[in-house]
Amino acid sequence: MGIRKLVESAIFNNVIVGVILINAVLIGLSTYLTDEATLRTIARIESICVVIYFVEIVLRFIGRESTSAFFRDGWNIFDILIVAAAFVPAANGVGPVLRILRVFRVLRLVKTIPELRLIVSVLLRSVVSMKYVALLATILFYVYAVIGVKLFGGSDHPMRPYFSSIHEACFTLFRILTGDDWTQMRYELAQAGHPLGAFTAYQVSWIVVATFLLVNLIVGAVINNYQKVQDIEEHRALAPDTSDRRVRELVRELDAILNSRANAPAAPACNPSPATPNT
Repeated sequence: MGIRKLVESAIFNNVIVGVILINAVLIGLSTYLTDEATLRTIARIESICVVIYFVEIVLRFIGRESTSAFFRDGWNIFDILIVAAAFVPAANGVGPVLRILRVFRVLRLVKTIPELRLIVSVLLRSVVSMKYVALLATILFYVYAVIGVKLFGGSDHPMRPYFSSIHEACFTLFRILTGDDWTQMRYELAQAGHPLGAFTAYQVSWIVVATFLLVNLIVGAVINNYQKVQDIEEHRALAPDTSDRRVRELVRELDAILNSRANAPAAPACNPSPATPNT
């Protein structure tokens, strides 16, 4: 019970946040340094941080509500994987991979800060709910890519480098969608002396469909899921604790109340005072 209160306390969480920040600064600092002695010192401090992470996970597991609830939490699985990677020997060519995985320790800040955890939950929920939006986007990309290859992918067309194949046309469409210097293609076509009507209609219609339709659908899905996740978090905060631990506590409290009432001496009956005779 004491460990559970410890891992849920603000002081404990603030200490972990501080360790994560120190680890993040050291990881970034090590990219600037070349002195071997300093790098070894940073590595020792990072090892201490990993030990603290390990102790944190152990304490959270000991103070868990239940084993199944602990492993149902995706953030706990993420913590275990990140910390476990730090104990893998950097041999057999996995050293560079493990050095890259160190950066992911910074993402543990997302778990410790409720506001960031809420945003990530919204993003994950939005990714799951946008499968049909992604399907629509795939269809539109494919249709416009085929049209682009047919119209502008000819061997003598100036736009052939951008529409030589389906995958190259899809990349060009993505470039137009992000607004990455898409007007330059039209200027190149004008300098080559080709008519601009078909290409202008193609670009403008794609911008209207992609930017005004697809992007707004994605934004709308994210906003909708943000409200849903907020409602779920508020309901969870207001909902009573129905865990097995809380039920056992309530049963013990009820037994104590019933036992105290059963062992309490009976209160003496109040005899009515004799009536005063009327004179």
